Amino acid sequence: MQKITPIPLISDSKVSELIEQRRGFSLNTCELNIYETRKAVDNFPLSFNGFTITSMLRGTKKVRFKDLISREYVPGNTIIAPAKKELKIDFVESSFKNPTQCTALTLDNTLVKTQLNEFNELLNKGSFSKNLDVLDSAVFLYNNEELVSIQQKITAIAASNDPFKEIHVKILLKELVLCVLKMKHLNILNADAAENTNNTPFAAIINFIRQNIYNTISIEDLLQVSCMSKSTFYRAFVDQLGVSPYQLIINERLKIAKNLLLEERLSIKETAYASGFSSPNYFIRLFKKHEGITPKQFVNSKLNTFL
Repeated sequence: MQKITPIPLISDSKVSELIEQRRGFSLNTCELNIYETRKAVDNFPLSFNGFTITSMLRGTKKVRFKDLISREYVPGNTIIAPAKKELKIDFVESSFKNPTQCTALTLDNTLVKTQLNEFNELLNKGSFSKNLDVLDSAVFLYNNEELVSIQQKITAIAASNDPFKEIHVKILLKELVLCVLKMKHLNILNADAAENTNNTPFAAIINFIRQNIYNTISIEDLLQVSCMSKSTFYRAFVDQLGVSPYQLIINERLKIAKNLLLEERLSIKETAYASGFSSPNYFIRLFKKHEGITPKQFVNSKLNTFL
């Protein structure tokens, strides 16, 4: 789970709204807004005029879609919000000195549909046809490196005086749509694997990784499950899942590690070996790279939340 770098807050003297104060940039192809909230409030309604990719930068919210399930929304998370679909937000911990901050990048639905059709035509497979509902239902995602990189570039360019920024942002939006589609596709495969549904090679791969996560997993093992050649496997894996095989294994081990730290209260050393890492130092280094904090800081932050 990768975090987007926070943007400097509005100075105290310029704060005019305590709930979702907005500042932003309008371009021909999109609108980028930064929202800050400095007051605790429940059940705040929020909707956007177009297909929107919103990412948390600071603080914590709780968000509910139409299924009414309350989801913790923290830095490292992104929500895909369809046009005109209302979300309900609880700003549980927001205050003047501890504001929440998020970005909202709104695109026209026509632009997204055009890119979707273009990608399918190039792939000549209809790979993303089942992702058409990305335009109709909210989706909760964990940021990956590609998404964070693209979003940060768009934010920097939108705020600049670059005379070519419209062209540059339009190119980046194409990359962003493709990245989001691949992330949603991975969510679908994760759900298939959770139900032990091996109806695609990649669902079977995810299932195999989860069943053998405590053991050494080699590329040869994954090749055997996928029934692909090595060259085809690597290309198809990244195209379909948006991450490398190595990164997917690390992501799954980190999920287990967080559960062991919080639920089982294992030590960092015990957690490292129990979740399949070769050493505690290697585990700590990877954890900090992905979460932005050390395992110890992660545990302390969660325990303080529960107190």
